[in-house]
Amino acid sequence: MAVDPHDTADDEATDDEPDASPPRPGPDALYGANPTPPQLENGPDWDADPLLVCGCDAYRDGEYLYQDYVYDDRGADTRSWTSGSPADAASLGGVLSQPTGDYHYPTAERPYAHNAADLLEFRVQETDDGVRYRVALNTMLKPDAAAVAIGIDTTPGTGTEHKRTDWGYGLGDLGAPAEHTLVTWGTGAELDGEPLDDDAYDVDVRRNQIDIEVPLSPDGETWRHFIAVGLWDDDAEGFRQVKPNPDEETPGGIREGQDLPPVFNVGFRFNEPYNRNLGPLDVGRGLFDLLDVSGVGHTVLNRFFDQPPRVLGEGNWREHRQAMALADRDISEFYADIDFGALRDGEPTDTVPESGFRTQLYPSRYYLGEGIDTDHDILEGRIQPYNVYVPESLTEPAPLILLLHSLSCSYTQYAVYTPGLVRQISEATGGIVLMPQARGPGQWYKREAELDIFEAWRDLETRFDIDRSRVVIGGYSMGGFGTCMLAAQCPDLFGRGFSVVGPPTEDPIEGITDGQFKSPTGLTEGILGGEGGGSFLNLFTEAPEGAMEISTNLRHIPMLLWNAVGDPLVPFLSAENYARRLRRHRYRHEYCLFPAETHLTLGIKDQWDGIPEFVSRGKVIRNPRRVTYKQVPALDHPEVGLVHDSAYWVSDISTRESEETGLIDAISLADGYAPPEVGSDRQFDHKPGPHVSRGVQWETPPVESRRSPENAIEVTLEGAEAATLWIEEAGIDVCEPLTLRIESDGPATITLAGTFGTYDVAVEKGETTVSLSPQADLGVEAGSC
Repeated sequence: MAVDPHDTADDEATDDEPDASPPRPGPDALYGANPTPPQLENGPDWDADPLLVCGCDAYRDGEYLYQDYVYDDRGADTRSWTSGSPADAASLGGVLSQPTGDYHYPTAERPYAHNAADLLEFRVQETDDGVRYRVALNTMLKPDAAAVAIGIDTTPGTGTEHKRTDWGYGLGDLGAPAEHTLVTWGTGAELDGEPLDDDAYDVDVRRNQIDIEVPLSPDGETWRHFIAVGLWDDDAEGFRQVKPNPDEETPGGIREGQDLPPVFNVGFRFNEPYNRNLGPLDVGRGLFDLLDVSGVGHTVLNRFFDQPPRVLGEGNWREHRQAMALADRDISEFYADIDFGALRDGEPTDTVPESGFRTQLYPSRYYLGEGIDTDHDILEGRIQPYNVYVPESLTEPAPLILLLHSLSCSYTQYAVYTPGLVRQISEATGGIVLMPQARGPGQWYKREAELDIFEAWRDLETRFDIDRSRVVIGGYSMGGFGTCMLAAQCPDLFGRGFSVVGPPTEDPIEGITDGQFKSPTGLTEGILGGEGGGSFLNLFTEAPEGAMEISTNLRHIPMLLWNAVGDPLVPFLSAENYARRLRRHRYRHEYCLFPAETHLTLGIKDQWDGIPEFVSRGKVIRNPRRVTYKQVPALDHPEVGLVHDSAYWVSDISTRESEETGLIDAISLADGYAPPEVGSDRQFDHKPGPHVSRGVQWETPPVESRRSPENAIEVTLEGAEAATLWIEEAGIDVCEPLTLRIESDGPATITLAGTFGTYDVAVEKGETTVSLSPQADLGVEAGSC
C-alpha cells in the first residue's frame, strides 16, 4: 500500500474491539467512524460538513456547498472511437460502462494521474471584504496542474449585452453569460483579467483545495454561478488545449478539425442522468462490442462510419449531459443561483432527495494512490462513489440488499439497465439497496474491490440505521461471482445470496472441470485463463480465484442461482457444477436454468419473478450450533484489513504453512444435534421465462433423531493448526464440566474463550477427548455460577 503524502495521523484509526469480545461479523473495514481525509478537511473559517451526495447543493453554517460527482471528468462528446483507439489512455470501464465524454489526460502519471481536473466540491461564503470561494479537486499532485474558471452573472435573467460567453484563457465560447470571470490555476488568480493580490488566494495541495477571495459585494442579492475545470498551460497562460492524441503534457481525444472547449468537468449538474437513452442501434452495437474480443470489428466500423455509433454503456459515469453540452459549446444549463441573503440568514437547506436513487461518496480509510491506475483500471483516490436506492416508505432500522455489479460495469449498472430489479427487491423488503463501485469495472471483488464494498457499507450506516439481522447479497454476472465469494468469506453477515448468470470462478471454463483438468505443470488450466494460463484467451486474470473451494462455508446461507443455456460467457455447465457442489454439501439452494436466455437477455428484460420473494425471507443466522469454515490465506489482504479467519462463534482460524487451506467443522451439542433432513425439489415454471429449477431444502429433523443435549463440542480440523471457540456463544454452560472431542489431521491448538478468559488445548494428529473443569481448568470463579 502506498504512503499518502497528504495523510494525517488519525486517518488509519479503527474502532478495534476488545480482545475479550467475541468476533464481530465481517472485516475491520466495516467498523469504526469514517475518516476525514484531507480533501474533506475544513481550513480556517470554513465550518460546514460536506454533503457527500452528488449533484446536490445546500446552505449550511453560512456557506453554500455544491457536491459534484467523481471520476466524471471526461470532457466533450467528440464521437471518437473510445475502445482500443490510440487516444484510449485511461478507460473507466468496458462495453457496458463507458463515459460519453472522450477526452483523455496527458500520459504523464504525475501530475495528472488521469484525474487532475475532477471537481469534487465548490463552496461560497460572504466576507467583510467580498466573496470567498473554495474549490476542491478529487486529485491534486501539483498546484497548477488544473485550471478553474468561475463565471459570475450578478443580474441573471436580464439582458446579455454587457455579459460575455467567451471567458477568455483559451476557453472559447461556453454559452454561459457572465459579467465577471474568475480564473485560478492554483499559483495565480485573475478577476476579469486583472491579477489578484497574492494574499487573496491560497492553494493547499495536501487538501486539494484552492481558496480565493474577490472584492465583489453581493449585498444579499442572488448571483448566478458557472464553473468549468480543465488543465493549465503556463506557457500559453490559459487552459491547455485538447489534441487528437495525448502525449506526456497534451490531453487528447478530439477528432481532426474539431473546435471544442478544453474543459474536462463542469459543475452545478443537478439533473445529470444515469446514462443516455438507448436505441436499437445502440443495443445491437453494444452486443457486437461485447463479443468483439479481438477488436477487429472496431477497425472495420471506423472505415465505414464518419461518426461511429457509440457503445451500449455510454454515459454511465453521470456525465452524459455534460459531454453533450460541451460538444455544443453551451454549458448555460449548468448553474447555481446563490442566494447571499440566505447565506446571511443561516437557515440550513439542501436538495438531497429523501428517496430513490442517489449517488453518494465515502471517504476511504486507506490511501491506495491518486486518480486512476490505468494499468489495472482501479480508481485509487480516497473519495469513492457508490449508488444507493432508498424506498419512499423507509422504516428504520432498514434491511439491506448489497448488489454487486458485473464485469465492465460501474456503480450505476442497476440504475441504468435493471432499475426494476432494484425497486422490486427494495419494495419486497422495505430495504435499502447498496450498489458499490468496487474501485473499478473488473476487480473480481478482491483486495481493493472487496475493501470498497465494506467501506461503502460502513459509510451507509453513518446515514441510515441498518438492520444487520436482515442483510442479503446478490449480483449479476461478475456480481454473481462476488456474491458466492463474499457470502462464503463472511457468512455471518448475510442471510441469503442470489446470483444471476454468475460464474463460480473467475474463469468459467475452469468451473466446468471443477478444477480437475490439469496442465503438464500440475496447475489448473482453463480455456479462458485459468491458473497457470489459458489455452485460447485470457479474459480474466492470470491467477483466478474460485468460489468452489469455499462453498463449504455456506452452510447457513440459502443460495438462489439463475443461469442460461445460451450463455456464451458463463457456460451453464460451470454453474451446474457449482450447484452440484452445494447439493453434495446438502446445503439449501435453488438452481434455475433458463433454456431460452443468454448472458444479457435476463437483464434486458428486467423481470425478476421469484427473486424479490427469495430476498424478503433473508434472515442472518447469528450463532448456529454448527460452524463449518474453510480459511484460505491467499484470499486475505491484511495490509487493508481484510482477513477472513472467523465466522459465528469460531475465530482466528490459522492454516498450517504446508497447506493451502485450513478447515474447521465445529458442532455444539448444547441443545443436542442432528444434521437436517434434506429434501430435493424439481419443478418447471414460465416466469419470468420458461425454466427448470431444482435444489435442496432443509426439513426439521424428527426429535428421535437428535442427539441428547450435552455440554460438549466436537471439532474436526483439516489443514488448520489453530482456532478459537467462543463457547458461551455456542450455548455451552461454563459453570458445568465441558467435554471436547477433537479430530485433527495434524498437531493443532484449540483456544477456548469467553467471559472467563482463554484456555488452550493442544492436540496431536488423530482423535482426542478432553474433559475440563469450570474452576480447575477454565478458571471460572465459583461465585459467578
